[in-house]
Formats: sequence, structure tokens, C-alpha cells
Amino acid sequence: MIPKIGLIVYGNASNTAALTSMIALEIIEENPEVGILSLLSLANGVERQVTLIKKLEINFVDGCHNECSKKIVDRIGIKYERYINLENDFGYKKLKPFTTFEYSENDVKKISSNVIKIIKPYLERVAT
Repeated sequence: MIPKIGLIVYGNASNTAALTSMIALEIIEENPEVGILSLLSLANGVERQVTLIKKLEINFVDGCHNECSKKIVDRIGIKYERYINLENDFGYKKLKPFTTFEYSENDVKKISSNVIKIIKPYLERVAT
């Protein structure tokens, strides 16, 4: 079903996009040295976010083969340590639009665990 009202938000239009948000929340809950940055604020040059990003090791997660986040990050010139893509790195398939809730809690746990394994060297480096 196609909705009647459009709400523009970052990262929740499909199952993979929503999943990136959920795994980010899972990761920050268990790892206080990790924080979520606002891609929209960065794309719009919000000074506080732009200043902050220069002080951090950046790892980011995209939901699918469209690489929407990566295209924005690359266009605005953000340097990053590691790019993770749910489809490319884990084989997690994007469904059609408006499939926001079509993922499971097991998907969140499994993928967040895999993302943690990937960013673990960066976590260890900042902990020392």
C-alpha cells in the first residue's frame, strides 16, 4: 500500500534503512564511546556537527545497494575509516519501499553484532 501522506526522514523508508537506525541504537546502548551523528545536519553544514566530526573516527552504515548515505557523505567530503553496507557486507536484502517494519529483533541483534566486529579495531584504538 502506498501512503497518502509523505514524511521525509532519514533512514526509515525501507526495512534496511530502518534496520540501520535500530542497529545504531543497539550499538550505542552497549558502547558508550560510540555516538550517532546527524547526516542531515552535516549535509547542511551545521557548525557543531561539522566541528565534532573532525574529532571522531567515522564508521557508518548504509542500508542497501543505492548507497544513499555514502553518496551524501562523499559529496560533502567527510573522511571515514569504514563504510558498512547491509546488502553488500551481510547479504541482507532490501525490500520494496514502505517496508519499514519488515525486519526482526533477531536481525537487529545479528547485524549489530556483525557491525561491532567490524568496528572493534576502531573501538580498541580509541579506548587506549
